[in-house]
Amino acid sequence: MYFYPRVAMVGLGATLAGPASAAIYFSTGTSHAGLGSFDGVMEFTATGATTGELTVELTNTSSAANSGWLTAFAFNVVDGVTLALASPGSGWNLLVDASGSPFGIFDFGASTSTTWEGGGSPSNGIAVGSSLTTVFSVTASASLLATLTESSFFDGAGGHAFVARFRGFADGNSDKVTGVLVPAPGAFALLGLAGLAGTRRRR
Repeated sequence: MYFYPRVAMVGLGATLAGPASAAIYFSTGTSHAGLGSFDGVMEFTATGATTGELTVELTNTSSAANSGWLTAFAFNVVDGVTLALASPGSGWNLLVDASGSPFGIFDFGASTSTTWEGGGSPSNGIAVGSSLTTVFSVTASASLLATLTESSFFDGAGGHAFVARFRGFADGNSDKVTGVLVPAPGAFALLGLAGLAGTRRRR
């Protein structure tokens, strides 16, 4: 499943000059057990001089044949930024310095439990084919917040930028899966159209 930009495209030329939305898109990277997979989109909006809002939307794209729920995720953020979980307020908890072993320690995230490993029924997580939108309140100094972009919350400078945790597969296993950036939906098609237009002009 892919996510589509919320801002209407004015035209092909404008779209190629810059993205219609500042959102970044990511998907399955390295899977520890080869079971879980997901698609995601992340978007940051400043709401004040020292405050902002980060939205993370995830879709569980794991195989329906083996079920499995996405029960936690975590990501690395540039230094000086503090996050608090704004929504969903029920069933999910903020993670700080989450151990996403074997992929390292991650600054912030959310879990259906109070820990990364989780406990209780995994069915409180994101089921196969379902999506969840999580919103974090962002706080930073005015000088830092003015420089923040989506990439500031997908910081791979020290290793992996994002990791998701899956539990409750039908075969009894669990998984941890990193996230990697992917092109925005439709980007390849738009670039193909631009190339076609260039070819026609040269004739």
